[in-house]
Amino acid sequence: MIDTSQKHTYIDFNDSKVVLYFSKYNFTDSEKTLKDMQEKDSVHSFTKTEILSASIVATQFNDTYVKTSGSYDIHEGEFKKIAFSNKEILIGILTNYRHLITNKTYQEAKEIMLYLENEFAFKILSDNLTEFENGIAKFLADDSSLSSHVMGIAAYIPTYYKKNSKDDELKERSNQTGHLGQIGEKVDTEIEILTSKYIATTQYGGSGYMVNAITTDNHRLSFFTSNEDIANSKNNIKVSCKVKSLGTAWKDDTINETKVNYVKFS
Repeated sequence: MIDTSQKHTYIDFNDSKVVLYFSKYNFTDSEKTLKDMQEKDSVHSFTKTEILSASIVATQFNDTYVKTSGSYDIHEGEFKKIAFSNKEILIGILTNYRHLITNKTYQEAKEIMLYLENEFAFKILSDNLTEFENGIAKFLADDSSLSSHVMGIAAYIPTYYKKNSKDDELKERSNQTGHLGQIGEKVDTEIEILTSKYIATTQYGGSGYMVNAITTDNHRLSFFTSNEDIANSKNNIKVSCKVKSLGTAWKDDTINETKVNYVKFS
C-alpha cells in the first residue's frame, strides 16, 4: 500500500502548484498500460519527440532521475514507495496525462535531440559510444519502437543531456585559461564547487572531501577539505589558498588544473 500522507512532490505548471504523487496523478499501472499497447500493435502511437517531451516532464516531476524500481523509504516500520520512477511517469504521461506536455516542453525535446545528434555524430565516427549511448543513438534514429527498454533509455535522456551539456560548457570555459598562479604562490579567488567525493580514510588519516571547482575567471582547481558544508555548497565561495601543484584534470588531460592547499574560506 502506497503511503499518501508522507512525501509529496510538486512541480510548477504555468505558475500553479500541482500535487503529483498519489493524489491527482497515478502511475501505478504504467508498465501494464505499455504492455497492453504493445499487444494491440499500437507501437506507432507516439513519436520520439513526444516520448522525450514526456521524459522531460517526468524529470520535472521528480526533480531528478529515479530508477526503474522507484524510490522507497521506511515509514512506521513499513517499506513504502514514496516516488514513481521516471519511466513509470513517462509512460503514464503518454497514455493518460498528455496534456502536461506543453509547446515549451516539445521545443525543449527538439533542442535536446538536435544537441545529441550533433554530439553523437563525432562519437560514432570515432567509435566512441558507450553501450548506453548506443541505446540513445538507436532511439534517435528510430520512431518504430515503444519497447519497455526504449522507454527506460528515454527516461534518462534529459538527465544525460543536462550533465553532458554542463560538461561541455565547463570545458569551453576551462579551455580559455591556463593554471592559476605558480607553485608556492598564495592566491585569493572565488570558486564554484563542481564535484565533491567523500574519502573515508586519507593517506594522512582522517576523512574528508576531494573537491573540484572552477573560479569565476574560469581556472580549474582541486583541493581537499573536511568541511562538508563547503564540499556540498551550491553558492560561490571566496577562498584564500596556496598553489601546491600544476597539472591537468583527472577526466580530461586537455584541461589545466591547479591543485591547492592551505585553503581558507570566507
